[in-house]
Amino acid sequence: MGTSYKNGNELNKKIDELPTRRPGLKKKRATVAGETFEFFSRDIMDCIAEIYGRHDLVPHLKFKPERHYADADKTIRIYGDMHTGRWWWEVQVCMTVASCDCLADIPLEGS
Repeated sequence: MGTSYKNGNELNKKIDELPTRRPGLKKKRATVAGETFEFFSRDIMDCIAEIYGRHDLVPHLKFKPERHYADADKTIRIYGDMHTGRWWWEVQVCMTVASCDCLADIPLEGS
């Protein structure tokens, strides 16, 4: 195939050698019904800092909801990305209202 690696392990080594500031993985264990599982995660705040610090990603970041339409009359909505969904619009409006339950579906750490 003309690749610079022979197997998955060699590919992973090449990926690990790439210059990056990505946050490191943290290894954790959880026991469910007597069986222990290992999983890996990254600190979400470190990930956000990495994304916001990458100038090449700036054109792709979305900070407000958008409505996309398939027709000139704007009667057929297109839902293709998170920022085009109804939830973002509800949260955007909700954030300006004192009493609101639209954020109730957001899972919070420790809850």
